[in-house]
Amino acid sequence: MKTISIKGSKRKLLDDILFFAKEIEAKTALDGFSGSGIVSAHLRKNGMQVSANDKMISANLYSRVFLEGFDKEKVEKEIKHINTLAGKAGWLSANYSGEKSRVIKGTGGQAQSRPRGFIVSNAMILDEARDYAETIVDPRTKNAVVFSIIMAMNKVFNGSTDQKSCLKEWTAPAKKKVSFGLPTLIVGKTGKTFSGNVLDLKETKYEFVYLDPPYTGGVLYDACYHLNDSVTSWTKPNLEHDYAVARPKNVCFKKNKISTGEFYSKKTAEKEFRKLLSMFAAKRIVLSYSDAPRNILTIDKLCEICSEIGTLTVKDRDHKICTQAASQNKISEELKEFFFVIDLTSSP
Repeated sequence: MKTISIKGSKRKLLDDILFFAKEIEAKTALDGFSGSGIVSAHLRKNGMQVSANDKMISANLYSRVFLEGFDKEKVEKEIKHINTLAGKAGWLSANYSGEKSRVIKGTGGQAQSRPRGFIVSNAMILDEARDYAETIVDPRTKNAVVFSIIMAMNKVFNGSTDQKSCLKEWTAPAKKKVSFGLPTLIVGKTGKTFSGNVLDLKETKYEFVYLDPPYTGGVLYDACYHLNDSVTSWTKPNLEHDYAVARPKNVCFKKNKISTGEFYSKKTAEKEFRKLLSMFAAKRIVLSYSDAPRNILTIDKLCEICSEIGTLTVKDRDHKICTQAASQNKISEELKEFFFVIDLTSSP
């Protein structure tokens, strides 16, 4: 199944999540923090009517493609066209291509030339392709094409696991010509998508609810994947250029003293997790959580909170921390992924 790669991906845990849903014979499901859309897609593929929510607009796009589908012939025709584009100067090439000289931390103030994201030719092709996508009238076709552009963009971005920084040398994948492919077409019951704070959802009755909220200090998804959001909206926002990779002002959290959200704060996380878990009328809620060292709440505290909601069973599985690029010479460490399986006496 093709989608973007993000920190905390659940690709290797899909069968576990599906098992928890099938065990209660769930026909309806909510993916409350849909991210790459891979969980929503897997549940729909396996016969469930799925709704998905995420506050990031790019995540909402992926879910719309997976849960609403698209006309394959129409999308193939559009992708064939954008693969012929020569490229033109635009917002991406102006802000994220080539190299720039900047002061590097740990060098005593020394300035070095570093990649800004893409080689110039790829950034120009991405610019022209995204401008062209704005002319597509059919919304499902447009969504699929923009998703294709984002996936292609991620493959040639000169980074590791996010879009906050670039590697200091150009990698082989970044130097390849960008190529657009067909997104995965999921066949099943048409689902719904929501874009916003999960705590504001009005529809809360589902047989199965899967929740994978952000809970690791410093991993701010809006900042980590800001380019995906920018290419989705294509509003070409004003940028802060003081970072290794320029960012829109609304995701410069620390610099502009913007709140990072309820689940990231030790002051509010306990209260917000209680609110989150108690808002659904479901047969079963499954909460994903790992034992990573920077997590906001402890495993014991979560057990306490979950036990207040319903009958709790905790399952665990060994899982790898997000791998870094080989050129960074970092060793992957193991962690445990916990599934907090909460069975409720009430049902939809």
